[in-house]
Amino acid sequence: MIIIEQLRELQAEFEPVRLDNQSRYKKLETLRLRFVKLFPRSRIPHLTADGYVQGKLNKQSFCYWVETETTELGHIQGAPSPKFGIYYSKKKNSFQFTKKFKSKDDAIASILNQIGLLLDAAESANLEAVRNTDISPMFKGKILFLYFPKRFVNIFSGRLVDHFLGWLRLNEPDSKLDLISKRELLIKFKNADSVMKGWSTFEFHDFLHWAWPPPPREAKVNTLLKDYILELPLPENTRPEFISLKPGDAVDSSEKASGKKAKTTDFEQKNRRNKLIGNQGEDIVFLAEKRMLRENGKPDLAKKVEAICKTNDGAGYDILSFELDGTPKQIEVKSTASRVPVPSSSFGFYLSANEYEQARTLDNFYLYIVFELKTKTPKIWRIKNPASLEPKRLALKPSAYFATLTVAEDGIESFGNCSLIESQRSSIPQPRFGPSRTGEELP
Repeated sequence: MIIIEQLRELQAEFEPVRLDNQSRYKKLETLRLRFVKLFPRSRIPHLTADGYVQGKLNKQSFCYWVETETTELGHIQGAPSPKFGIYYSKKKNSFQFTKKFKSKDDAIASILNQIGLLLDAAESANLEAVRNTDISPMFKGKILFLYFPKRFVNIFSGRLVDHFLGWLRLNEPDSKLDLISKRELLIKFKNADSVMKGWSTFEFHDFLHWAWPPPPREAKVNTLLKDYILELPLPENTRPEFISLKPGDAVDSSEKASGKKAKTTDFEQKNRRNKLIGNQGEDIVFLAEKRMLRENGKPDLAKKVEAICKTNDGAGYDILSFELDGTPKQIEVKSTASRVPVPSSSFGFYLSANEYEQARTLDNFYLYIVFELKTKTPKIWRIKNPASLEPKRLALKPSAYFATLTVAEDGIESFGNCSLIESQRSSIPQPRFGPSRTGEELP
């Protein structure tokens, strides 16, 4: 789960946006209530084909309202018309329905029955019955939200749901959850948070899209921005490859042998884009370790592999795994979308003091460097006991200092004119007090 300090910082930044949009949220709720009033649950079984279908220019039909009239409440356009089960084709000038139905009447009767079962299941909070209703996923999701906005989120695309679960660290990459269960994780996360539990689903939807804007579809990306757009495959859909690289002699961490600056890749940078890269790498390593143990006949050990990074951000390593003989191993993961470096090249990454201390003191500590995260075949370089490479093959350079000042026992000597104090101290860089962008409190 996302670290609470990071979440609170984002919520604080979003708060002015949320307050400025209160009138809009009221309008959205008014639109939703108009839909429910036009199509109360009691009316559903009595809809005719004309009153249900999309395509006959009937702007009072059920499908027209779900897909078009309530677009502001959640987008399901783009998926083909068969998602409704039955629709009207202007080109063929006739009703069209999926092959599982025998006739138009059979189609409309069956579909309306399924919608009724869906609403009954949602009313009783029976997710298994919700899951079993024979309605296309996006259409089902939109119906559930329109009638039960406090119970179901207005995010219907599986791609978007996975995107937000990844950012919130709610994804369970080895669990194979379906879309209903994944959307349930989102709404449970909202309602369990002391800040967001009082928000409407509209506010939660806007917060997610504001904090972590989804990447556009490939076809819509401006070619000049292509390299800056980050869209990652689901970790469970990747097949990582372990690679062997030989560490060479270390060079100065800021200068290469040629005199040019060493490249610093996007490992562990303090921004949202690279936090997602870090999460992706951790999930890929987690799955790779479980897969490796299973494929080597150690299913019991595979079950014990643990993503420490999801529960303890200060452990100094990310994954607890095991050697084939059962020996525990602690894995720190560094991740990048960059390609595997070529021979004789150098690259830099950030290592915290805690990570370095664990690397020095733990007997079976590993550094896993994951490359090419945008692909379905990322590459993993495994380095055992990386601290043993220092200083010959691992060059370390301090990048920050934790400074401490103590006021003398006899306290403040005197108060002077503020402008005089400033003039006396003008040449000294002044520290910034208050919360930092990374959520840490400065001393």
